[in-house]
Amino acid sequence: MRFEKLTGVVMAVLAEEFEVAPRLDQLRVTKAELLQVVRAAVGARRNATPFHPLSAGGLLAYLAGTEHLRRVFLPQGWQTCRRDNIESIFHAEIGIKIVYQNADRAGDPICDPIAVSKKGAGAARAVELGQYDLFPEVREQEVAEITAATWYLFVYADGADVRAELSCPVAINDEQFDQFHERILLVRKGDWDNPDPLADDAPPVDFEVSVSRKN
Repeated sequence: MRFEKLTGVVMAVLAEEFEVAPRLDQLRVTKAELLQVVRAAVGARRNATPFHPLSAGGLLAYLAGTEHLRRVFLPQGWQTCRRDNIESIFHAEIGIKIVYQNADRAGDPICDPIAVSKKGAGAARAVELGQYDLFPEVREQEVAEITAATWYLFVYADGADVRAELSCPVAINDEQFDQFHERILLVRKGDWDNPDPLADDAPPVDFEVSVSRKN
């Protein structure tokens, strides 16, 4: 674990498995589940062809990433949240939201992640209101959604170079994230293809081929 203090904000950067796993457990997610979302987003990005608009890869990744966040976590007690037109998932018991975010940089232990898209007033409001109580115990549903701590699943993908992290921003300034309370690194440079996370974990299937003499 590494700590940095920037303008009065102490930020924890968790990178090693022994510290990442228990922290994710506190957030009611696992690394394997989050990597399912990352795989879906990366796979969808690769479906973009030269005939698509230039922004197609990012759009396909965002759609698949958001969809798989819900596909994976809603059966486990999370809810769909669309407050302030921000598509996310929300856990009422621990009071947090998770948003899928395409990134120009992520998974770097030294440098903060950078979102591909500019962040508007809705995102800034969600981040600001989430500072008051990161782990509340009981709230009404509407108040809980408004004041939930907002975490972002940042996914950077450039060909075979894929990196990802789950991080909680402090604020949004000049339409971009400005400092983070905590960063949990999921995929760092060089992790994605060793072993290949896109590979099918199922054992190969042997097919019996019947060969007969043609009369």
